[in-house]
Amino acid sequence: MAYYVDARLAVSIPTSGWSIVVGAQVLNSQRHVPAIDHLGWAVRSIDAARHHFEAGLGLGFQSEERFPEVRTAFFGDGPTRIELLEPLTPETELGSFIASRGEGLHHLALRVDDVATALAEAQKLGFKLVDRAPRPGSRGTTVGVVDPQREDGVLVQYVQGP
Repeated sequence: MAYYVDARLAVSIPTSGWSIVVGAQVLNSQRHVPAIDHLGWAVRSIDAARHHFEAGLGLGFQSEERFPEVRTAFFGDGPTRIELLEPLTPETELGSFIASRGEGLHHLALRVDDVATALAEAQKLGFKLVDRAPRPGSRGTTVGVVDPQREDGVLVQYVQGP
């Protein structure tokens, strides 16, 4: 709901998220929509998938990191970045994801100012917290993951930093 005012009368008009302003000033601000940081793509092997993302899609290799359960590699730059995620063992959560859904879109990463705040807001919206607190992510970032519990199984990752 947005609130508008004119010289004579203050009224509230339900807008379903859209602002319609004709000769009036909006008193409250709309919720900030975060920018997409990257898409997370689950693969069985980064080495096997690399050619498709570099040569096929024209996304240059940027960096690679290894964590206890996953190997990651970033391709692309600027507004077009894809993170390939390779499970180090089939028993990991990512390994289970690939076993049940196959390779493909794993998460949508959104850039936020504060991961802890984003996690708290997501929980209020009914999202299941995968991460209860912010944790270190790739490229020196801080991240937190939530599950919107949609049928497509795509997770949302909040990314803060550098």
